[in-house]
Amino acid sequence: PAPSPIPPVAMLCRLALTLLAATAGSALVLSPVTHTTVGVSQARSCLSMKAATLRTGDQVVVISGSDKGSTGKVISIDVKKNKVTVEGINMRTKHMKPMKEGETGRILKREMSVHVSNVRLADADDDAAEPAAEAASE
Repeated sequence: PAPSPIPPVAMLCRLALTLLAATAGSALVLSPVTHTTVGVSQARSCLSMKAATLRTGDQVVVISGSDKGSTGKVISIDVKKNKVTVEGINMRTKHMKPMKEGETGRILKREMSVHVSNVRLADADDDAAEPAAEAASE
């Protein structure tokens, strides 16, 4: 099989490296360029917004919707759909029917994803503000 052609950008990079090595007087060994992509499951999920970067494990506060004001930990991030799944937020009921003979059906509560624009990173100020607001209302 014939080797795949090298993209023009890679050729320019190799040329620049060769010239740089020649001017520095050191030997540089170039290996063939291989193009690899990291799978979504391999990389740590993160989603960048203008204001902040959300990562799995971050504490977030829901700023709109039926769960407004509640906090939770980010479980997963869907970068293509701009959605995050937050622990204990946006719970939906799923009815599972029995698959095997003798098994009973069950009702599962699962977290569904929330759009990124509906959450924000929880600050240390949020934790201090909640007890103060509760004390003021009593």
